[in-house]
Amino acid sequence: MNKVTVLRIEILKEEIEKLVKDFQDIASKRIRESNPQERNNLQLQLDDIAKQIEEKEQQLETIGKNLEKDNIQNLLNLLIPYKDEISSCVKRAYQSCSPDDWPNPLPENLEGILAELKKMKQGESRYTVLEKFIARLVLDSEIPQPISQQLKTWAESNITGYLELINAILTQKKESTNQNSYLIVVVRRSEQDSSSHANKEDCYFVNAWLIPDGDNYQRNSVCKQLFYFPDATEIKKSKVKNEKTLTFKQIPKAINFFLNEIGEYSSHKLTIEIFLPLDLINEAVDNWEIENEFGIILKLSDQYKVVVRSTERVLPTYSRYHGFWQQKWLTLQKIIKEPVISNFVLWDDDDLRRLLFELNKENTIGIKLQKTPRQTGKGSVFAVILSTATPVALWLRCHLPSECNQQINGLLRCCIEQLTKTVAEKRREAIPEPEDSHIGHHLALLWEDPYRLPPSIDYSM
Repeated sequence: MNKVTVLRIEILKEEIEKLVKDFQDIASKRIRESNPQERNNLQLQLDDIAKQIEEKEQQLETIGKNLEKDNIQNLLNLLIPYKDEISSCVKRAYQSCSPDDWPNPLPENLEGILAELKKMKQGESRYTVLEKFIARLVLDSEIPQPISQQLKTWAESNITGYLELINAILTQKKESTNQNSYLIVVVRRSEQDSSSHANKEDCYFVNAWLIPDGDNYQRNSVCKQLFYFPDATEIKKSKVKNEKTLTFKQIPKAINFFLNEIGEYSSHKLTIEIFLPLDLINEAVDNWEIENEFGIILKLSDQYKVVVRSTERVLPTYSRYHGFWQQKWLTLQKIIKEPVISNFVLWDDDDLRRLLFELNKENTIGIKLQKTPRQTGKGSVFAVILSTATPVALWLRCHLPSECNQQINGLLRCCIEQLTKTVAEKRREAIPEPEDSHIGHHLALLWEDPYRLPPSIDYSM
């Protein structure tokens, strides 16, 4: 802000302050005046002063708008030369600052992002959303030093209470690392794409949400929806509502994009829950490979707890089973400190009607498949798990040597509460081992919390 503009603003504020004082004095005098003519003269003075105040406030507002416009343009001038280098940082800061229930997707360019941030209300905070966005960029370690320093200089000149804002964000980041957060990814087959392209790969809608504090989440709680912006060569536009779809092989890249978007929540506390259609429930999603920003290829389970869930459980058609599901989960909570094996069915049979009977028993909350599943989808053991609202299942996706069974038996001795953590540790143990010698490469865990569901989705697509 140049000195002339600062001086003009100060003069206008002083003039407005003086006019307000004159207005108050004359208004007080008018109340005490009994002469009608004099009261009328005083009213005329009040009207004139009110008009002057309005004019000067409009001048002040115009200067403010022009100043804001100049500041935004200066900000764009700083960012645009580095737009490719800082793209992921900008998107991450945007996701962190935007309200959880903000309806609009992330814009595809810097101009759109800044314009969208300006629309967001600051609520009771002393800082605008745009100011919080800049402060997060300053703190982002991936921002190149030259742009980081320029942003800091801009922020110090344009954000009142800049240091307090920085400290507040640092405190918020520290608190977020102590929460059990969840990345929920819902995969749904696009029936329209599949039916019209029978000889091509199936296409899928992929929706994702971040639940920052999963321990205190309910379905009506606010969570942050995430959006994936693939390259034009990767996407296929659905015939329905212009929704973009992906092939199954492209979904890991989308998840990697989401992990970059959620910033500080992407930590060892994060659990990734992937909802899959029933016929895909045996897919090795924990082994999906992602490439980090340093060019290192990692499996999802190398860094995160990963569980599968059934897309069918979030469809309206499953509503008739919700009461049974919640009751099973309540039972699980009551016995959560008990060993897994005490409340699991160990199943190696093909008699699905008998399995239906076993899983419907009151204290049975899970199943360990003794044999590798040969079938998924309707009419499979997984269909029985769905039909009985069983919340937990553990199995190996492929047949391994008999000595591997001892490792599985070790898993069953942990308490139910520790099962997701135990499976995650077993998967990490397997990192240096050959794939056919360690169960960690092939462990599948279904873990279905009826109270941790994504917001409503339009399932007509």
